[in-house]
Amino acid sequence: MIHGYAGRLLFVDLTSGAISEESPEEGFYRNCIGGTGLGAKILVDRMEPGASPLGPDNVLGFVTGPLTATGVYGGGRFMVTTKSPLTGGWADSNCGGTWGPELKNAGYDGVFFRGVSDHPVCLVIDAGKARLTDAAHLWGKDTYDTDDALQAELGGPGWKVACVGPAGERQSLLAGIVHEKGRIAARSGVGAVMGSKRLKAVAVRAAKGARVSVADKEGLKAVQKDYLEMIKASGFLTGLSAAGTGGSTAFLVSIGDCPTFNWSTTGTDSLPAAGDLDAGKMDTYKLKAYGCHTCPVRCGALVKIPDGPYASQDESHRPEYETLAALGATCGNTTQEAIIRANEICNRYGIDTMSVGSTIAFAMECYANGLIDVNDTGGLEIEWGSPQAVVALTEQMAKREGFGALLADGSKRAAERIGKGSEKYAMQVGGREIPFHDPRMSPGQGTFFISDATPSQHNGPASMAMLEQGRPLGSDPALQTDLSEAFGEYDRKGDAYARGAAYWQLLSSAGLCSLYAQFDNPPTVELLRPVTGWDMDWKEGLRAGRRILTLRQAFNVKQGIGPDDYRLPQRFQESLAAGPAAGVAPPPFEELREQYYQALGWDPKTGKPLRETLAELGLEIQL
Repeated sequence: MIHGYAGRLLFVDLTSGAISEESPEEGFYRNCIGGTGLGAKILVDRMEPGASPLGPDNVLGFVTGPLTATGVYGGGRFMVTTKSPLTGGWADSNCGGTWGPELKNAGYDGVFFRGVSDHPVCLVIDAGKARLTDAAHLWGKDTYDTDDALQAELGGPGWKVACVGPAGERQSLLAGIVHEKGRIAARSGVGAVMGSKRLKAVAVRAAKGARVSVADKEGLKAVQKDYLEMIKASGFLTGLSAAGTGGSTAFLVSIGDCPTFNWSTTGTDSLPAAGDLDAGKMDTYKLKAYGCHTCPVRCGALVKIPDGPYASQDESHRPEYETLAALGATCGNTTQEAIIRANEICNRYGIDTMSVGSTIAFAMECYANGLIDVNDTGGLEIEWGSPQAVVALTEQMAKREGFGALLADGSKRAAERIGKGSEKYAMQVGGREIPFHDPRMSPGQGTFFISDATPSQHNGPASMAMLEQGRPLGSDPALQTDLSEAFGEYDRKGDAYARGAAYWQLLSSAGLCSLYAQFDNPPTVELLRPVTGWDMDWKEGLRAGRRILTLRQAFNVKQGIGPDDYRLPQRFQESLAAGPAAGVAPPPFEELREQYYQALGWDPKTGKPLRETLAELGLEIQL
């Protein structure tokens, strides 16, 4: 028995319909941990370079971590891993809720798909037994109706369903994978990969009373007791309980971190009604709060608009910060009802709100500058701040209809189709839209956007930023730094970035929610010890994080992705003329990337992991 794990991986060939299992050795798990690390190990070892992201040779993985389903606070996450059709490189998309814990309790640490079915199918996993079923009658249904239909067909609410909507079926490169009608592995086009395989859904149910084995239950209780006190004492996490991640939207606009008008401006002066975007103001429409599996923070909520032009079709999940920024501030839109409605559309059709909103903002700037007009948009006026335009374009993009069909694959592809110099308005790196935190205000964030194997990654930079500001990630010396908070000092940043990124990869691959790491220090290693029985310390933990980072980077190298493919738009190489960050010189992001690569033992110019680095980490990879 391997404590902390189900001990089995499921492999499904959708072309032949063959289903098989593997039971890795404990050393395999200890080296790659789980989640992203486990997914990266499988894909690096089993995918050939040049595989088409939407073809049969791409591998799509759903992977849990060792803390998932163990009762650990915040331990409800799973990862979707694949080759991204959006960027052409590594993709991992993190998701919470209850689906990941159900998969693990059903007997599997992960399930991997390759091939393409000749008709729509659903994988049903029932208490450790898996079968493929016909899903032709589900094809075309949105995620809400798909979930309801499978619950009815399979016999009850105990089933957890992860599915694609019409956006994934039509292979929008912005499509995600949805469960619980709004928990979504949203980014990098993972839903397009699932749709291309004609895999409509994965439904899982664990046997009643199934539990993951824990090595030291009493030891885990002791760590959890202190962990809970930390959670209760955290002002940040308390704020999340009250208003979710969106509670900080107006504040982030005011300090210049949240962009307005497609990153051309920042600050409250640019968007005086920004206060209307705070999630706390959605209490008018709030039905109830909820939390992911074993999470005491409960930062989620269900909302519903009863009437008016943006009336909800059904209850939906309260928009998170990134959604409020994307469909709100970045478009100059402060109408909450429109954002709630657009968010519901995205969840129903299974498409990423972040990329949708950023691409709409791109289109609005093109419209404002005369590069497109109503003749291009089918008569739709897409002026800055228009809530009607935001909702209409969201629906068109989700359905791949009208002008939305041109936008449905993101701003990079849209700019290629429009031409006329419109690429300067596409706020993306490698095809993936930039998260809504201004890299000019945080060198670590900006460096991560162009350095991580998944570009424009919005999970993870906080750990890098904390270390570069001299803020410890924990009491262990490996989690501390002597760097100052002074902005504009860029020496010796690479080591801090490398340790911060390794820290986050360990935390994420273990199955913990990254929000716990934003301003506090979750005891990841201290939790892993009683769960697994391993004598792991932070030195080994960070080494595992470096190994995961290197596996992901090796995947990109094998797929021909290099530093030149990941560059920030020109807009971020220039100082802002107004707002809180007016006149601040942009950090030397590419120089910082070289520092980061060097600290990880990768070639600072090419990003290719060095032979001695691979040997040190125990990785046998031909690059």
